[in-house]
Amino acid sequence: MPLWEKRRSFVVLILLVSFHLILISVQVPLAGEKTFFEKSVFFLFSPVQKAVVFAVRGIGSVWSNYLDLRAVRGENQRLRRELFFLNQEKRYLADSLQFFRSAAQVRDSLARFRDSIIPARIIGADAANIYRSVILDRGGLAGVTKDMAVCDRFGNLVGRTIDPSATECMVQLITDQESSVSVIVEADRTVGLLGGRSQALCSLKYVLASAPGGKEGDELVTTGFDQIYPAGIRVGRIVSVQPSTSIFKAILVKPYFNFSALEAVGILPAVSEDRK
Repeated sequence: MPLWEKRRSFVVLILLVSFHLILISVQVPLAGEKTFFEKSVFFLFSPVQKAVVFAVRGIGSVWSNYLDLRAVRGENQRLRRELFFLNQEKRYLADSLQFFRSAAQVRDSLARFRDSIIPARIIGADAANIYRSVILDRGGLAGVTKDMAVCDRFGNLVGRTIDPSATECMVQLITDQESSVSVIVEADRTVGLLGGRSQALCSLKYVLASAPGGKEGDELVTTGFDQIYPAGIRVGRIVSVQPSTSIFKAILVKPYFNFSALEAVGILPAVSEDRK
């Protein structure tokens, strides 16, 4: 065997022993300090650890904020629903006082009203004329039938239900020219029919030109004579009384419900059901 090969094996052995000694020495802690190996590992993996911790904390924060947002939205929906019922009850109670003599009758009617009201939301409108009709997200499965009065969240008359399906129904607005509502002027008890004009305004029909009633600023409420709309629902205010060659006055009425802000509505029990 050549001399160089013998020396090479010896050199390799010396190098291996030296490497092991160095490796052992760097892992022995000095005066309680971390070893060189531990410091190297910490230096290499510390950024990775920080990134992982930051990502986990970020995901946890996003999830926590999402849960908080869901809770806030749920609470907001609950409060809006409660506000809707409170406004309806306030308006109905005030109107009921005009038609009932005893407090017991008012309480009984109010209880039936709250138990029977069906809250709904508008999901569509007549594309040809927005003042003609709207579509609600409640139908026969929710107890909706034909000719049920619909009010906004303040208790103002919006229209009546027509053509209900299982899950939806159409509402004929009081601004539709084919709509007709029996109303009375609160100031002087003049009775007439409110008809739509397929515009933002309505007409008060069949008020004799010789009749003293029907002045600008007078408020209108339903009479209940048409057997569709319960008596005492706020409808609108007279905004104009125009000269007319007819035997009847030409009276324009602005409905109280605001179409641009119309979102949540209440479907009232049928007149025959409310009188049970």
